[in-house]
Amino acid sequence: MNDFFTMMEKLQDLFDSPEIEVVKLDGTRIRGRIDNLRSTQPFSKPAVKIIGLDGQITKILFNDIAELIDLRASA
Repeated sequence: MNDFFTMMEKLQDLFDSPEIEVVKLDGTRIRGRIDNLRSTQPFSKPAVKIIGLDGQITKILFNDIAELIDLRASA
């Protein structure tokens, strides 16, 4: 698990990427682009929202993220 500030820095670096892949701790992989970073709302856990290739929005808690992959870098 990464600390909050490290995760925010990584996600902000990927914010403009047209396609990223998030690997969760349970092995689930979600591809898409970052829609929203939720970090400052009271009573909420830090999370990122990803818009998938099919248009579905998935919220992922920072604590559930194992790896972030910038797919534009591997193209």
